[in-house]
Amino acid sequence: MALSDVQLRVRPGSVLALMGENGAGKSTLMKIIAGIYQPDAGELRLRGKPVIFETPLAALQSGIAMIHQELNLMPHMSVAENIWIGREQLNGLRMIDHGEMHRCTAKLLERLRINLDPEEHVGNLSIAERQMVEIAKAVSYDSDILIMDEPTSAITDKEVAHLFSIIADLKAQGKGIIYITHKMNEVFAIADEVAVFRDGAYIGLQRADSMDGDSLISMMVGRELSQLFPVREKPIGKLLMSVRDLRLEGIFQGVSFDLHAGEILGIAGLMGSGRTNVAEALFGITPSDGGEIHLDGLPVRISDPHLAIEKGFALLTRTQAQRPVSVPLGHGKWRWRCCRITSVATVSSSRRPCAPCAKTCARSCGENPVAGAMHRHLVRWQPAKGLARPLADDQPTDPDSRRADPRYRRRRQGRDLPVDRLPRQRRHGGDHDFLGTAGSARHE
Repeated sequence: MALSDVQLRVRPGSVLALMGENGAGKSTLMKIIAGIYQPDAGELRLRGKPVIFETPLAALQSGIAMIHQELNLMPHMSVAENIWIGREQLNGLRMIDHGEMHRCTAKLLERLRINLDPEEHVGNLSIAERQMVEIAKAVSYDSDILIMDEPTSAITDKEVAHLFSIIADLKAQGKGIIYITHKMNEVFAIADEVAVFRDGAYIGLQRADSMDGDSLISMMVGRELSQLFPVREKPIGKLLMSVRDLRLEGIFQGVSFDLHAGEILGIAGLMGSGRTNVAEALFGITPSDGGEIHLDGLPVRISDPHLAIEKGFALLTRTQAQRPVSVPLGHGKWRWRCCRITSVATVSSSRRPCAPCAKTCARSCGENPVAGAMHRHLVRWQPAKGLARPLADDQPTDPDSRRADPRYRRRRQGRDLPVDRLPRQRRHGGDHDFLGTAGSARHE
């Protein structure tokens, strides 16, 4: 059972932080409130009156908007078209008035202090900019209740501060906000109240200023934690891979490290610093321009992903929804699947490989399809089961954030990545509350 006898209330002009471990039922309840799921029992009250939302449109028309954890934007449409999709401004002939749509979008973005061109294609935006488009889209409905599901998972501290200023403006307008996050500092920075779920059950609701981090964690896990990150001793094995002075022209240079068997090596840096590009260079997606890679003491040159897989490498990309994955095709064999090419409007008019997600691959291989976080678990578990070679995991706690590739960053600087740098594709409640809920739900 995904939810059992849960309750929640949201007051006008306040921020309610909804906390809980993964699988606690937070997103499931939000999707019930937004009309995506239907509850098996209980009731939903809006402004003190019972309501039933059979569709997301019904929830929107009643003043409830939701920013989903997964971005839901059309990459080949403009910022303005994405914000007003289904609600386009019309002229006297009942045709779309693009000029008026542009003006409305520019006015909205200016009010929210979001510096974006309404005519820019969403596919050309960074992850943080796309998240801001999602926020602007939700605000454009002028809803009384705004649900934000992990809105800061893929944006920088600068954009987080910007989002908090937007939330403060919405509070001043009397809006009620439900804020889902795993980041403790955000809870105590903006929340007025904190509700905690655990294993699909409602645990309690308290004022944020009456709690601290330890008490919140205890409510979430159901026990006192004497040590949040206990030290675990793990013997390190022999030298597995050695990298010296790896470089990719215009992207990164001078990258050197050693990786031992049984060791987890973290690569940290700001967005755009080249972390992902290093992983892609090691995997042969964008072969490096120089440097040395030694595997088991022997020099290797990884020129394409197929060769990397033959050498025992595995890459878990930052977004399994749009990037290629390795899937088993029987008898322990693996194949790099790139099943379709999607045209992307870019300065260089290039074409980028786009492979199916793990759900599609599993279906094509006769396996039961999986969804959501299971994409990542499918890809992580299967290569690790039989491989002793390096596994590169890009943003493991960010399951579905989108990321601009090296070519995009080059284009932003007025340059195009040379043709030989392009990724290769192988042929092969109550009356005073805005919202009150109580009930249970089962999500298959």
